[in-house]
Amino acid sequence: MRMYVVFGLCLALSAGGCKKDGRGTPPVASDQGNIGMFAKWAKVEIPLSGPPLTGTGSPNPFAILVDATFSGPSGQAYTVPCFYDGDGNGGLNGNVWVVRFSADEVGTWSFVTNSAEPLLDGTTGTFTVVAPSSGAPDFYQWGRLEAVGTAANTIRYLKFRDGPYWLKAGCDDPENFLGDSSTYDTVAKRKAAVDYLSARGVNSMYMMTDNIGGDNQDVWPWLGSTSAEAQANAGADARFDVAKLDEWRDVFEHMQTKGVVTYLVLEDDAAWSSYDHPRYYRELIARFGYLPGLIFNFCEEYSERYTLATALSYMQQLKDIDPYDHPRGVHNVNDPTSAYANASQVDFTAIQTSTSGGPFQHNEIAIEWINLCAGQGQRVLMVGFDEGRPLLDRQAWWSAYMGGGVWEAHVSSSYDRPMSTWEPAWTEMGGARAFVESVPFWLMQPSNALVVSGTAFCLAQVGEAYALYLPSGGMVSVNLASGNTYTVEWWNPANGRTGSFQGTGMVSGGVQTFSAPGSGDWALRVVKN
Repeated sequence: MRMYVVFGLCLALSAGGCKKDGRGTPPVASDQGNIGMFAKWAKVEIPLSGPPLTGTGSPNPFAILVDATFSGPSGQAYTVPCFYDGDGNGGLNGNVWVVRFSADEVGTWSFVTNSAEPLLDGTTGTFTVVAPSSGAPDFYQWGRLEAVGTAANTIRYLKFRDGPYWLKAGCDDPENFLGDSSTYDTVAKRKAAVDYLSARGVNSMYMMTDNIGGDNQDVWPWLGSTSAEAQANAGADARFDVAKLDEWRDVFEHMQTKGVVTYLVLEDDAAWSSYDHPRYYRELIARFGYLPGLIFNFCEEYSERYTLATALSYMQQLKDIDPYDHPRGVHNVNDPTSAYANASQVDFTAIQTSTSGGPFQHNEIAIEWINLCAGQGQRVLMVGFDEGRPLLDRQAWWSAYMGGGVWEAHVSSSYDRPMSTWEPAWTEMGGARAFVESVPFWLMQPSNALVVSGTAFCLAQVGEAYALYLPSGGMVSVNLASGNTYTVEWWNPANGRTGSFQGTGMVSGGVQTFSAPGSGDWALRVVKN
């Protein structure tokens, strides 16, 4: 019996010897018995033996579809697509199919496969799920990132199932992070970039998985060394690049351990769109759906290729394939619209703004979206800005956060440069995230009307907590709920995530006037004692 460690938990697998990547030797379709012990939310990876085939030959091994249904201790069931994995070690030719899963409950689970291929049909087994170890990375303790808002609870932020609400502070560029830019063209370079951003509080990365016909034309999952070859392999008889997708997995799993959500944008703007959409979605869900911190976007600037109705129909296809129901959005639906607010296929916006609107437009736009959703009697979307402008202006993301939205920094070109190029943006955005996370932001509403005089944006849970941003500093008067006393503290927006509050004071309720402790912009936290 071989032993190995996943996130601090020792797991015993009884399905034969292990390969260099930790998998057991693929068995024939049968009852595998109990395959071992896994931590809740960790990857459960089960190899299956199918017919030995050639990745470029006939029959096409990628066309042999397999599903596995996992049944949990409370009667829950998840039907998960499997994928062809060549020889299981990056080689294209072989007999290995794989299913990946993450369990959401402690206890005994069972699985059974279903396929038209007899060798891959009817494989059964069980496994035991235990609580995550105390040393597991946050995402593997917190669980899956989900949209939890309803019309009744009015919550617009995403939440980890067993963990906190998520305040996005993301990195938008380079969109072709998975491409051939010299700064990011190896797994090691990509991991180093993730480490750099994570250390500064960035918790999301926006990445294209297909930009054929779009910008750069250097990212695709299909088999082919050129975009023309990839297009030939992207139809109904699709074939995928096994080795490349395993490199993506390596990067995405590293992101999970660093607290960075994998934000996959499925198509570039104005890009080639004649691929088999559901087959593409199925492969991505099969390979990456087990990741706890994962969200999807249909297409950057969708309107260059699709109507909104068509975009939403494709997101319905993704929703139908994805057993985990990861959050979804469509980029460049910018003005509040009922067609998008009411669409059950999406959970967040991905707004693009222009420089001409200035940094403070984001406060107004976020409030308009929140009010529209609430007025429709629907759940409130997470209001995300994915290409906010003006670029690298912290006033923009502060105004968005105080409007109840979330931010992702779109930076200046050229993009094939180290992440440090765009400092201090990452440091300051991580600091803004730290400030907002110091209050119960998921319970707070944009409340600019509480500002009696002065220039400030306000997010508040009235009577409990108030967060204010003063873009020009100076004095501000705020109407605080009476009958309470409050602790008042100032935050310098130049701070990073390890910054500290200053100028602590105490006030009672009613209209109170505050003076920023220095020149420039400042943020203010007022919390009930």
